[in-house]
This record gives sequence, C-alpha cells and structure tokens, in this order.
Amino acid sequence: MTIHNSREPRTEITMYADISDSKRTFKGVVVNVSREGLKVSEIPVKFDFYSKKYTAVISDKDKNFKFHLKPRWSKLDSPYKEIGFQIISPPLEWIRFINDLVGEERTMETSP
Repeated sequence: MTIHNSREPRTEITMYADISDSKRTFKGVVVNVSREGLKVSEIPVKFDFYSKKYTAVISDKDKNFKFHLKPRWSKLDSPYKEIGFQIISPPLEWIRFINDLVGEERTMETSP
C-alpha cells in the first residue's frame, strides 16, 4: 500500500535495519520507504536523535543497502521510538529497488 502525502509517496514494507548514531548501533524495523526516506520503528529510546552523523544498513532478503541518514522527526512509541529519516544521496541501487517495489505495487492494484 502506498502512503500519499505532500512529499514523495511511501511504500509500506518490512525490512530490518542496523542504525548507528555515531556512538552505538541499534536494531530497528523499516516500516515504510521512499526513494529519499524511510520510517523506522522499534528503535530503543536511548538512540541519540541529536548526533551529528548517522549511518544505516538496511537488509531485505539477499539485498543490503548502506546509507548516510538525517533524522527528520521522532515519535515516542513506548518503550521505543519511531523515527523518520531522510536518506543523504540515495544510491542508485536503492532507487532501482524502490522503483521495482512501486512497479510491483501498481501491478497488484490493477490485478482483478
């Protein structure tokens, strides 16, 4: 299902993430994605939202994507945080992956 808002459409997905706030690395669950961003849930509350540098490795089956991120918003979802990230300079492999996801989704929406 694509989530539409004033920004680029988001596609719901379940992927796993290892996200670093420059001091520690945390596990999280990616719940929606776009070409330039992602929403991650189940991040421990001790994640530093105000760090200067963030990196992530996102895994889906046999694919791994490595990014530099910038947090855009955070919401407490006890005992975890939910965080929206902007992907800094998304790699071409990620853009192709999202384009494929969106194409598959459109096919499913038009199928009887």
